[in-house]
Amino acid sequence: MTETLTLALIADAQANGLEGTSAVLEAMTGRIEKLSDAAARRMSQNGHRFEDFREDFRQDAALAMFEALPRFNGDSVDVFYGFMWGTIENVLKDKVRETRNQGADEDALKVFASMLEKADGDIYLAEKFAQTVPPKGRRLSADRAQAARMAWQGTASIDAPLTLSEGSTTKSATVGDYTAAYNPAENLASSLGLPEDLVTSEDITSEERRQKHAIVNAILASMSDNQANALRLSYGIGDSQCFGTGDSGDLPGLAAALGLDIIPARDARVKGHKSFAKRYIKAVAKSEAEAKELTEAAAINLGRGGRK
Repeated sequence: MTETLTLALIADAQANGLEGTSAVLEAMTGRIEKLSDAAARRMSQNGHRFEDFREDFRQDAALAMFEALPRFNGDSVDVFYGFMWGTIENVLKDKVRETRNQGADEDALKVFASMLEKADGDIYLAEKFAQTVPPKGRRLSADRAQAARMAWQGTASIDAPLTLSEGSTTKSATVGDYTAAYNPAENLASSLGLPEDLVTSEDITSEERRQKHAIVNAILASMSDNQANALRLSYGIGDSQCFGTGDSGDLPGLAAALGLDIIPARDARVKGHKSFAKRYIKAVAKSEAEAKELTEAAAINLGRGGRK
């Protein structure tokens, strides 16, 4: 068996010749293994099932090579290697994406993409947002939101970093093959079952208010229990009793409700305010300038006795 691949041998392989086929397979084996191992590592970052994925991807890669062989019409062996490398790499990317996307439908991925923008790229906060922020009928169940987040992590690690494109009322988030847009009026119209031009300013204001409440609750749901509950109880969020903050607040009552001593309860509230402010600013700021302004305002508020 020859160790040197030539255009003549490639042509022989394209004609199903034994010598050419053997030469192409021998020349491509190392490249197939390298690409397959890389794909397997993307699927098993902690080493879990690496061997299983590697074997499956090697078979997929070899099949992709033989399917692509008749399409090659280049004029050098180097061009052949480049053609095969790109073809196999793309096939394996699709295989990884398909494997990771199991359980996540395309609509869920679009909703998740729009929420990822609101969460400023925080995938775990976006997972919470996807369950509460979109209008009724567009919200994801916990399982669908989790599946979308896991699928998104897969496409993000395989392809390009998140890119946000500015628009007037509509912004897009694109990763891999997924593009999602979020337009409040359009989504509200869909939720209400009305044409978009019949949605009133009052409808939009009401929807924006609901979104703010949903964002607050989603952020609280993403925080530690003690910090989140300290804020819920300090402000009477949801069905929680309101103990207030600062000098007028009932710190002993808050501590008792949290099941903590007074000092840990106060610390949970202080840290909760800081954590919430950081996440809320990420979710609502529309520009770096607005984020800076909100951050400075939060720093002033958090420095007051009423927030400690």
